Amino acid sequence: MNQDNNQWPTHFVERIQGQFPDEWELFIQSLNNKTKNSIRINDKKFKFAEHLAKIPWSDFGFFLNKRPSYVFDPLWHAGAYYVQEASSMFLEQAFKQIEIDHPKLVLDLCAAPGGKSTHINSLIHENDLLIANEVIRSRVPVLVENLTKWGHSNFIVSNSDASTFGELSGLFDVIVVDAPCSGEGLFRREPEAANEWSVDNTQLCATRQRRIIAECWPALKTGGYLIYSTCTFNPDENEENLKWLKSQGNYESIPIPINDEWNIDEIEIDGIRGYRFLPHKVKGEGFFISLIRKTEEQSQIRLPRNFRQKLNRPSISVPNWIQNSIQLSYFQHQDQLKFIPKYWEKTTLLLLEKIRLAKVGTTIGQIKNKEIIPTQELAFNVDFENTQFPKVELSLEQAISFLRKENIILNSNKKGWNLVSFQNISLGFVKNLGTRTNNYYPKEWRIRMQGNEIPNPWHLT
Repeated sequence: MNQDNNQWPTHFVERIQGQFPDEWELFIQSLNNKTKNSIRINDKKFKFAEHLAKIPWSDFGFFLNKRPSYVFDPLWHAGAYYVQEASSMFLEQAFKQIEIDHPKLVLDLCAAPGGKSTHINSLIHENDLLIANEVIRSRVPVLVENLTKWGHSNFIVSNSDASTFGELSGLFDVIVVDAPCSGEGLFRREPEAANEWSVDNTQLCATRQRRIIAECWPALKTGGYLIYSTCTFNPDENEENLKWLKSQGNYESIPIPINDEWNIDEIEIDGIRGYRFLPHKVKGEGFFISLIRKTEEQSQIRLPRNFRQKLNRPSISVPNWIQNSIQLSYFQHQDQLKFIPKYWEKTTLLLLEKIRLAKVGTTIGQIKNKEIIPTQELAFNVDFENTQFPKVELSLEQAISFLRKENIILNSNKKGWNLVSFQNISLGFVKNLGTRTNNYYPKEWRIRMQGNEIPNPWHLT
């Protein structure tokens, strides 16, 4: 299949002709244009994006002039920014419409690899709690990695089916369903996605999406919000799914204010508002999103008085490594020293009993012979009080060596644990033994790509 000659799937083109009769040619032609590279910054870490073109619907999103080598940028590894498609950052505008006056429990149901989850972590209050779920077990590690590098403390990672959450009646204030879809919105960025497209697959996706929505719907409390999104243009996977849901339960469609200059299509069908990003109109890929608020009465699960599982209190004095304005509950799991927000302790215990959790709590240290060894997760945490350790600023070449898990020579005469950084952003820990150093960067996260010539990161050029 040669996408350069506009040889897109015949049935896809025919549907686009019927769906957008006045602009289908511009639509199809735009699929051959180059994509615009974009990033979303972590405002708790990153301070270097002022010179970039801003993505208009996001406070954190920026366009890059060209695609850099992210692998050789220490700040990408440190969670200072996330490489994310621009249209999907419109999630931010949906969250701005949510009106809840108490700490929120948020579920990102289809979360891997973590683009929307890290975004949600930047959007919610530190008193809120995010459950980032991924049903496919092999995709869970990258979700854990990306959220850990992002550095917020108020998240849990789970690995459960939507039906399992449906048993948690009325527990969640917000549920985000970025549903698996036929991927039509990715054709420009990933032309190979067109090879996998078929009418049968779009119908299969629509059916699966309805199952996912139906199964998680009972977990949303009365007055709670559902954000539904896909990266497809297919009405069967978008507004038709929401029309179907309205026949199953009661909700109101919440408008999302948009600026005319954004060129976002606002549609309304049977009182349901949706927002479409079309490739010939926006500097982004195809995307659909809708925000609804549940109005039907939903029973609410009660937290048990007694739990089968308990959090084990630490057997060692907790160091003053975390500075946070909210109360924290420290606990010990095997040899790991962890904490969670104290407000969510009972909810966490409930989740431990009801669903399969892949990561609970922020691990700040490993307990070994009455010593606490600081962890990589501590180094990445945005609330880390990093003045507790000697800090060594690395050059670009040193930082890449550290991220390759090579031993580096430090310009430091302070033995013991040293925190290494690049551009004043923490990268991790080394132990300075005087004559040599031990590199404690996680082996599974190390840079494997070889190359003697290291290009300057985009923010240094």
